[in-house]
Amino acid sequence: MYRSIFTAVALIALTDVALQLDNAIAISAVASTVPSSHRLPVLAGGVLLAAVCLLCFTLVGSLLVERVQWLKPVAGAVLVLIGAKLAIEFFRA
Repeated sequence: MYRSIFTAVALIALTDVALQLDNAIAISAVASTVPSSHRLPVLAGGVLLAAVCLLCFTLVGSLLVERVQWLKPVAGAVLVLIGAKLAIEFFRA
């Protein structure tokens, strides 16, 4: 049981690290347009807001997946379609 919990947490952490890279780039791009004296508060606010949004969306998503039985397979199918579309576009280029 502990091994499956550890595996799930590790996979979530790995996915989160991969997805946070685009947030860091977006927050940095916005902060670069701000005067240097205000840059640190903008960066800190952006990171804090991103963390709060991630927590809220994750909680809402997990509750929805738990309560709405058809949502998980539909979401999985959508992800497969998006992945297929991205792969097709990648190999055509």
